[in-house]
Amino acid sequence: MKLLRIVVSDLHLGTGVERGKRNAYEDFYEDDRFTELLDHYDRVAGEQNEVELILNGDIFDLLKVKWNGHWPTEITEEIATEKLRLCLEGHPRVVLALRSFLSRPNRRLVYLPGNHDLDMLFEAPQALFCRYVAPGDRAQRVKFITNSDTYYLPEGIQIRHGHQLERIHRIQYSKPFRVGRDGTRVLDIPYGSLWILEIMNPLKEARASIDRILPLKLFVIGSLFFDPRFGVMFLLRSLFHLLRRRIFTLRAWRKRVMSIPLILREEVFTIGGGYDEAAERYLRRLRGVKTLIVGHSHLPRFRVLPSQQLMLNTGTWIKMIHLDLHYLGQDSGLTYALIEYGEDGQADPKLMRWNGTQRACEAIAYDN
Repeated sequence: MKLLRIVVSDLHLGTGVERGKRNAYEDFYEDDRFTELLDHYDRVAGEQNEVELILNGDIFDLLKVKWNGHWPTEITEEIATEKLRLCLEGHPRVVLALRSFLSRPNRRLVYLPGNHDLDMLFEAPQALFCRYVAPGDRAQRVKFITNSDTYYLPEGIQIRHGHQLERIHRIQYSKPFRVGRDGTRVLDIPYGSLWILEIMNPLKEARASIDRILPLKLFVIGSLFFDPRFGVMFLLRSLFHLLRRRIFTLRAWRKRVMSIPLILREEVFTIGGGYDEAAERYLRRLRGVKTLIVGHSHLPRFRVLPSQQLMLNTGTWIKMIHLDLHYLGQDSGLTYALIEYGEDGQADPKLMRWNGTQRACEAIAYDN
């Protein structure tokens, strides 16, 4: 029996779009394309072959889902479950595609939470996800990776979303929860998530594409020239947020001063750059690992290192805006990893782009 593994990441499903209405916090419009992808490999594999779908983080953009009219920074299990429900209800075609995919007994699904859907570390959202896409006995073929950020394959392949490679998004998997102000268990989200919730989300209402522009530092520099009011506001808000959330949380003034160079070097200056290099450094340190598959940066990559190790980034399914001249104008969406196995059992990982079926036309969701 042959096996296919499909790895997708960074779909960023939000709460959906109502007909004719704008939702600045919804970035995923490829429900039909994703359905086509699963249907295609379901037909290719047939009844005899196994298919494992690996959802490698940021499948749902739960950081952009409001609860009671605001973006909560203390996320309880109840809040996490309700936010996920809104996303599932907002993308019924994706839910039906996943449910149909898992209807065959030789189909499996593995879910690794990323920094935008860390809420999936709670048990209740996992159970809700299974009720929607894998009801009944099908839930036994759904696996959540929650004790680390890595899914290990026996063929010398590691799959991880990649947020742990950036200090600003790093969490402690041995202790992902803390006690909230009211005594309930809440998610211990990293500073990067707080910055998204308190800075990026409010600004996204005015500039919906702000978190889809790469690299962010070029956007900020350009804003100072072409949109100075917004650029200055973004920098000032980010600076005050850094001081309030990262510097002044340290009680001793000496620690505050000593921590500034490290925070600037590893959390501020690295935003929007250096991710590929960090992933490659990590891969070179690994022994017995032939392939590292990541996501997170939204930039598809297929690189063979001098050590003959492969670094593969699955990219994203949302439309990105590239300001870097090296990638200017490139279409980098709808990419994923495909791992095929030969008769000898050897794994052959590839970076793929889904072209889908030819369309004469398509509906526009809203007036932008």
